[in-house]
Amino acid sequence: MWMPSSRAISMAMLQAAKTEASDLVYDLGSGDGIIPILAAQYFGAKAIGIEYNADLVELSKRHAVRAGVADRVSFMKADLFQVDFSDASVVTLYLGESLNAKLAPRLEQLRPGTRVLSNRFDLGSWRPDQVIAHVPNELAMLWVVPARVSGRWRIPADIGLESDAIELVQSHQVIELRIINQGLPHPIGEGKVSGSDIEFEIQRKHAPSLRLKGTASPDGKRLSLQTDSGLDRSQVPLIHWDRI
Repeated sequence: MWMPSSRAISMAMLQAAKTEASDLVYDLGSGDGIIPILAAQYFGAKAIGIEYNADLVELSKRHAVRAGVADRVSFMKADLFQVDFSDASVVTLYLGESLNAKLAPRLEQLRPGTRVLSNRFDLGSWRPDQVIAHVPNELAMLWVVPARVSGRWRIPADIGLESDAIELVQSHQVIELRIINQGLPHPIGEGKVSGSDIEFEIQRKHAPSLRLKGTASPDGKRLSLQTDSGLDRSQVPLIHWDRI
């Protein structure tokens, strides 16, 4: 059953995503086309609506022509589970709890930094980075796809740990840091990932805790980090961790 998104919540979602002209917006279950049309009208973005109901697809096309954005917006009748939307920088959806749950693994495999927004329904265990609740009687959520950093990383000898490697265990945007000592994992810190940005704090036995911030490389094989010391970032040397 089609559930239309209001103009107010649609605009709030696009604003929360910081949508701009360089974005490609996919609306999964696009209904009457309001989100793709607003994305083009007010943010200059290109947008694609995916909708299974052929009548709604035709209605959306007429709305796009009337709004003067038919050159930046397209709509297709398709099963959203069969569509490749891996080139999206923004994905919006208003589908329902069960469809969101099925889509969540695919959404989390999108490029780091892709913004995902859902009207009303969450993505299960993947907690939102932001709740959009300022529209009366409506609710939406924003997720930023995190870089995939799980695994073992080689670390510099002078970092103050009794190991030359560290393991990152990732659950969505949350990470736990561990070292392997005598064959057993020992938690030593935690942090978070947002897009390619990563930050965490390491608890050290014989030194103060160490806060690091930085980015994951596009290929996921290197972390470029700096100590969070309060100094101008340009004065703080980079530390590189390489994936093992």
